[in-house]
Amino acid sequence: MDNDTSLETSSQGIETMQRLWPQLRKFGVFQLKLYIDAFRDILLSALSLGAFIIDLIQQNDGPDSYFEKVLRFGRRTEKSINLFNQFDAQERGDRSVDSIINEVEDRFRR
Repeated sequence: MDNDTSLETSSQGIETMQRLWPQLRKFGVFQLKLYIDAFRDILLSALSLGAFIIDLIQQNDGPDSYFEKVLRFGRRTEKSINLFNQFDAQERGDRSVDSIINEVEDRFRR
């Protein structure tokens, strides 16, 4: 293989990667969010069971019960993870998974 052919092949590979990068990034971010969401679900399952038992023992109910606090935490984390990109930046808040990924990506670019 001569030098011109290898440069063309290399150039085509770079162009292909630049064209595919947005899709690859979207796929990778979605996979990461799926793992984070799964971990959160396991954590919330245990927390909600514990909160429910404590509320039963202490006869707590209403908005200040531990179970309701777990539900509020779950809603906040749902917005932070934003698995299906259903929330806009205002709803997500400052520390969302998307903002952290963007921050890390910016640091790699520098």
